[in-house]
Amino acid sequence: IRQWRKNRAPENCTGSILFRKNLCCEGVDLNRNYDFDFHQTFYPFNNSCSDEYQGPFPFSEPESRAVRDFITSNELQNKTDAVISLHTHGQLIILPYNHRRKTYPTDYADLMAVAQKAKNAIRKHNGNEYDIGTAADILGPATGSATDWIKRNTNIKYVYVFELPPAHTSWFAFQVKPYKLLPIAIETWNGVRVIVDQVLKDNNL
Repeated sequence: IRQWRKNRAPENCTGSILFRKNLCCEGVDLNRNYDFDFHQTFYPFNNSCSDEYQGPFPFSEPESRAVRDFITSNELQNKTDAVISLHTHGQLIILPYNHRRKTYPTDYADLMAVAQKAKNAIRKHNGNEYDIGTAADILGPATGSATDWIKRNTNIKYVYVFELPPAHTSWFAFQVKPYKLLPIAIETWNGVRVIVDQVLKDNNL
């Protein structure tokens, strides 16, 4: 279904203080379902009819468990240097952490320096300007995200979210025209390549 944000989890009913009744809807926002500052006290995360419903408990969904198990598997242990999650939309390069404003990992300066290089590479490619920072600082806090969990629970250094164009101030921005898809992909690669190059440099490759 176009623009369906959540997975297709069976219908779940949650009490709503706002509406003073149980609300029953299907689906969980997988990018709120990770065990990182997970809580259901903040509306709309506790409302099963919200697009951002976290689910009944951390890793309640098979999709988020699959990512967790793959990232922490022996196959990838100490073999992964970067995780880049592609989202739409916003024209942002997002760094951890996103659950609380002004809260950063200890190597935030390193992550920001690489993000700035990625931003500059995109600007050089086509002039588009990206905002960089945490989602909490730019858009507002969001708990239970995949990249926050990965950054906190693994030794993977470079963890980013690329929010693809158009900018987060645009209207109807999820409805991107087909002819714009390839230019957006090329634009994004110019930023992603900077992170790949940094990983290669760190490993003397």
